[in-house]
Amino acid sequence: NDGHLVPRTDLSWTGIYVDSDFAGHDCVCRMCNLGNGVHILVASILTMILNIFHVINTMETGEALTGLLLVYATTGCFGGYASARLYKLFGGQNIQKNAIVTSTVLSGSMLLVFLLFNVASGAIGSSATDGRSVVEITLLWGCILVSLTLLGARLGERASCIELSTDTSDTVRHIPDSRWMKYKKLSVFACGAICYSVLYVELHFLMTAIWFRHFYLGLGYMLTVTLMATIVCAECAICVCYFQLNSEDHQWWWTAFWNGSSVGGYMALFTFNYRFKQLKLVGMYSNLAYYTSMSIATICIGIVFGSIGFLSCLWFTRTIYGAIDSDDDYPLVADDEDEEVVLLTKDVSDYLGSTDTDDSQ
Repeated sequence: NDGHLVPRTDLSWTGIYVDSDFAGHDCVCRMCNLGNGVHILVASILTMILNIFHVINTMETGEALTGLLLVYATTGCFGGYASARLYKLFGGQNIQKNAIVTSTVLSGSMLLVFLLFNVASGAIGSSATDGRSVVEITLLWGCILVSLTLLGARLGERASCIELSTDTSDTVRHIPDSRWMKYKKLSVFACGAICYSVLYVELHFLMTAIWFRHFYLGLGYMLTVTLMATIVCAECAICVCYFQLNSEDHQWWWTAFWNGSSVGGYMALFTFNYRFKQLKLVGMYSNLAYYTSMSIATICIGIVFGSIGFLSCLWFTRTIYGAIDSDDDYPLVADDEDEEVVLLTKDVSDYLGSTDTDDSQ
């Protein structure tokens, strides 16, 4: 921002610069969605890269899934690190609790669903995972994934806190009624539809490969589509964030997250449509396997894109408000009668000082 300072005015988004970066009373990081979203995104991209370079052979039955589980378990430090740093940024005090919840809630829930599905499969007489594999997966979660996530959280705790671009205010600011409030919920559906349109074609091929046992060799295309969807999601979230700030609505954090995570809703609709129009599943086991696996995939996709939307808007707000000329020599003076904030610039002060000097002479 050196040399590119924007003069501050009290109009549009520049008038709420002391409120827009403040999210300390929100529970976004405590819900640990952001840390888990970063973790899943890193694990997915790394798995696709390993497949492209034939480190993981997708031609072998089960090797792609095994590779994904191993990469997911060994990249837990990324999620813990991101969650801890963002938790510190938003004023969190109990970093240990945040680290434990980040490492256990989502991954532990998926492990529990897998164990219940395995028990249900055995109860209805279908093929179930053998006990040795269940023990190995449980140890992989408890000894590697949780440990690395806690290690990443420890590193994030020791790292320097991310600095906000401006000073923030603890005072609750009134959000005026505007046209934006009427379309706030509509923006969630619009952003999700745009991002989902990027994924649709490749998603269709991937579903066909999984459920019709076809070979899927387009991992390079899949990686490209994933990066494109990431960029599109970030751009949509930033555009909506700008319109929101321009309407003097400084509470952008949850809106940014839901704008991205709405992709998961379209993913859920796609899975239902694909089930009834493409697949002919017979029996309880087939339907249980389909809905269980697709539910986990839908939740993970929603968390990933929600995290992308949030982090991109965080970068955007820090960038634009860092460009505002808010020097300490520009004091804020509050008028008790009108409750307005007036910014006294150096030019006015210098002008008044020079006028007093001339009068005395």
